[in-house]
Amino acid sequence: MAFTHWRAKGMLVGWLLAIVLLAASVTGYAQGTDPKDTLFQVSTLTGLEHGVFFPVTTVGELKKHGSVGVGAFEAMDGELILIDGKAYNAMFSGKVVPVDDKTPITYSAVAFMNADRTAALKNVASYAELQQSLDKLLPNLNLFYAFKIHGTFNYLKVRSTAKQEQPYPGLAEVVKNQSVFEYANVTGTLVGVRCPAYIKGVYAPGYHLHFISDDLQKGGHLLEINLAEVTAQIAFLPQMHVLLPDSDGARAVDLTK
Repeated sequence: MAFTHWRAKGMLVGWLLAIVLLAASVTGYAQGTDPKDTLFQVSTLTGLEHGVFFPVTTVGELKKHGSVGVGAFEAMDGELILIDGKAYNAMFSGKVVPVDDKTPITYSAVAFMNADRTAALKNVASYAELQQSLDKLLPNLNLFYAFKIHGTFNYLKVRSTAKQEQPYPGLAEVVKNQSVFEYANVTGTLVGVRCPAYIKGVYAPGYHLHFISDDLQKGGHLLEINLAEVTAQIAFLPQMHVLLPDSDGARAVDLTK
């Protein structure tokens, strides 16, 4: 695994803590720690914020480290949905298509869904309420978690991003032109992760969930939700492994700005 050397100025204590934790978890992973308890991450949120949309790995390599998860393709060309070891792209057009193992990935978080807890949730009126309900099922908000949530949704609002051209803009500019889709009375699955607050800058704190319908025709990055009844499977992940971008394009971006 290649690491990009970052010389950051004025780092917060929380950022330093995150780096220490990452170093410990990466070491454990390299020594053969069981990957079923590990969140495997590709690139960083800071990288996305600076327009690091270059290929880091492939869908095929990603599947070796998880069966469920979320992410973005090279140049932010759609939303990655990994479910039961199969990968899909919820595209800017609204179309959902399967992708092959050679497809390049720029950003992702995946894990194996070996559920440590399963629970039913009913009549959840918003995304904020869903997060609160899931938080109550977690033993420790300082760990990482993977989710697979299946059921019937009264309402969903999801988004997708368009393929970007070089020189790449930052993430904030990309989402200004995102496509948004709304669905009613649909059955499907949410997959994704929850990361603790101290990981800010490495990954987005909180929940990152993507949706795909049972008929594989609808999907995207979750923005809002109202659900009737779902079953949530949760994998507890006490470790994190990070694969950092190390291409020529990535090396040329100054992440300290």
